[in-house]
Amino acid sequence: MMKPLFLAAALCALAACASSPEQAAAKAAAAAPAISTVPAEGLPPQRLAPGECGLFLWSMSAPRQFVFFTKGSTGDALVLIGNKSTSMPMTSAGGDVFGQFLSRMTFEDLASKVKVTVSIEPGKPLEGGQRVGSGNIQFRDAEGWETVLPVTGVRACMPG
Repeated sequence: MMKPLFLAAALCALAACASSPEQAAAKAAAAAPAISTVPAEGLPPQRLAPGECGLFLWSMSAPRQFVFFTKGSTGDALVLIGNKSTSMPMTSAGGDVFGQFLSRMTFEDLASKVKVTVSIEPGKPLEGGQRVGSGNIQFRDAEGWETVLPVTGVRACMPG
């Protein structure tokens, strides 16, 4: 007889600790600014001129989308911020050499104050380039919200 009473008391205590639907909605709304920086659609196709190298990154979550592009010669990146394709200048770089790139690069949009940090792990070589074994893009908005997007991709060079 004590077991059913104890179980009922434990369930009541657990139900009292659970958050209400209103609290859950408020938490989700608070996270919305960070999530809004994750690209909703992919970037348009990018072309390399003969002799140019580029870093192409795709999101790892389904549906996979083309989310980041930079050329080795420019130092600027093309990133989707919300639904807007944004060109961002590189503000810092470090880590290991990865062809014409480094394994950690930071870009910042001065107008929106969005900062994007790309961290990649080199993968297997390919003809004319190299795979990105794994990586992530960290988006930080003006209010300090951060979102991390796992990515994979390729560093490729156009023969020339």
